[in-house]
Amino acid sequence: MLLKNCFPVLLAFVVLTFVSCKKKKSDNPAPNVQEETLAFTLPDIQLGKYNMAMDSSYALKVNVTSKMPDAGIKVMLSVATETGSIPLSQDPVPDTKTPQFTINLRHLKPLKTYEVTVWLSSLGNTANVTTHQVFYITNKSDQ
Repeated sequence: MLLKNCFPVLLAFVVLTFVSCKKKKSDNPAPNVQEETLAFTLPDIQLGKYNMAMDSSYALKVNVTSKMPDAGIKVMLSVATETGSIPLSQDPVPDTKTPQFTINLRHLKPLKTYEVTVWLSSLGNTANVTTHQVFYITNKSDQ
């Protein structure tokens, strides 16, 4: 008789235990892996100082010192005259996935000094942007 009264309570307890211990399905996908903050160097350049180009073009070497984002990086470049800040148009720099690459500065007029600003951003995370690196370059040729 005691078994008849306790059996439904015991059965309910066992069912609740199994239901509560059942593994829950996760609705959230795996969390995004945080990208390392971008950093780069310009090995042949003295930042904030005057550098020399021997003709109307200059091959600017860039080394990415941080881990490269999987999606790659976008390179932004600004070249303007030092005194009047008149922009000097440059060829677009293609997006890259390599840690070392070269930017070709072109159309540097003889005996003129230009302010060059370079910065990078991740293609996978638009908030991952480097600080601007600024230097000056003068075309020392007279032609």
